[in-house]
Amino acid sequence: MAATQKLTFESSFRVKGKVVESVMCDCEEEGHVGIRVARQMTRGGWAYSKEDRNSYFDVVAYSADGQYARLRPGDWVEADVTVHGRVSRVPTGEIDRRGISDGHRYEGRVSKGGTSIIVDFGTFLATVKGSDSETFRRAIESEGIRKGGYVESECAVEAAVIRHGTKEEILGHTRRVFPRRGHT
Repeated sequence: MAATQKLTFESSFRVKGKVVESVMCDCEEEGHVGIRVARQMTRGGWAYSKEDRNSYFDVVAYSADGQYARLRPGDWVEADVTVHGRVSRVPTGEIDRRGISDGHRYEGRVSKGGTSIIVDFGTFLATVKGSDSETFRRAIESEGIRKGGYVESECAVEAAVIRHGTKEEILGHTRRVFPRRGHT
């Protein structure tokens, strides 16, 4: 009997945002960072209001690169976020768009079937692919996953900080204001 294929995914995306927490674990060898990301980046700046929960989402991720020790709340960062998980079918679901946290269970809706499936988890999309199409098809059928159906996954979230700096350096909206008239 052949081993059934696991329906796993790895989804990566880049975020720019403000550090809201940086925590070292009790073992003192690892930790996590919390990054607040605006839902709508506009040309005029970083459009978010701390009073309006729908204007931003928080990413709380394991810090594999040890940046949790260097970062402080209020710092600005650009980071690559990677989400790993394994999907399994659930009868009904509710998509959560509030953010992403390491170790939490998320429900998503399957939006495409066939040789790969795409799952909308609300804050991120995940593509589940198989190495062998026939084995992958059997794994999807045995799990009962269909287009429009719901799946769940307990996600592992990691963040690798690319750079940190001032708000202007990270967001790229540096503006130099010069007087309209020439200097004397």
